[in-house]
Amino acid sequence: MCIARYFCILTHSLLALLALVQLSAGLAQQAHADNGECIVLGASGKVLYDLRPLARNNREYSVDGLESGFTFTLRICDNSTEHRPLAQWQSDRNSGSLGTAGGRPFLRRNKLLVEYTNGDACPGAANLNRSALVSFVCEAHVEGEHGQPELIAEWNQCAFMFEWRTPLACVSGKRIGVEGSGGASDNASDGNGASQGSVAFVVIFVVGSVYILGGFLYNRVFNLSSGLRGIEQLPNYRFWRGVYVLSKRGVLLLADGATRLVDVARGRRGAIHIDAAEHNIRNEIFASTADESEGDALPFALR
Repeated sequence: MCIARYFCILTHSLLALLALVQLSAGLAQQAHADNGECIVLGASGKVLYDLRPLARNNREYSVDGLESGFTFTLRICDNSTEHRPLAQWQSDRNSGSLGTAGGRPFLRRNKLLVEYTNGDACPGAANLNRSALVSFVCEAHVEGEHGQPELIAEWNQCAFMFEWRTPLACVSGKRIGVEGSGGASDNASDGNGASQGSVAFVVIFVVGSVYILGGFLYNRVFNLSSGLRGIEQLPNYRFWRGVYVLSKRGVLLLADGATRLVDVARGRRGAIHIDAAEHNIRNEIFASTADESEGDALPFALR
């Protein structure tokens, strides 16, 4: 048993805090494990790019090589158990592999890429293997739902460069979500975001409660010689009181400064305001005739 109730509450609060931290770490790891390998995450844990729609039903995308004499077949994020190349080439007489590895999106110098490696041996260079690189470009309006890859360059029939203009290459900024059927990805994304926010709120609440309650009980039970009473028993009361007073003065000074700036901008600068009635009275008192005005304009020697 705990000897003092204070230590019981403090110990239980710390244990709860550690459990919540472990739960938060577990949720983050689970989210990263469940999101698949066809998305690119930012530093904050949000999804920057999501290419999972391109991988539905292990879809294949055909590309006409035009002047190269090749046609190509690309697959993105293929999760099938069939042992077949992720990217293939075909010509009039032959066919082969552009890559059996890769096919996953990644960022290189802020460019969204998919690379295929370990293809067939390059013609005339047995120590090199065919490979391909797909560069994704953000394009809102494309033919079809997700656009189509195009061959833009090739090197000695060994390395091939494709460009894919698609809305999926535009930064989405969504939370991590687990893709399901019927558009469940967005719902899962919102759920994970909400759970992480809830965990953060609970952790902050527990830490604040331990700080306030623990400090209050300490001053109440063990620090009787200090003579603290009432609200002064809160931990670091004088410090927080000073912060409050300083913040209040700062707000008042800012408000006063803003008011002065507004007055200066409007041309007031502390001038005395005269209403229309007083203005008319002053004109009647100080008004002068044209003759007087002409006389006043003459030099003193000619008056």
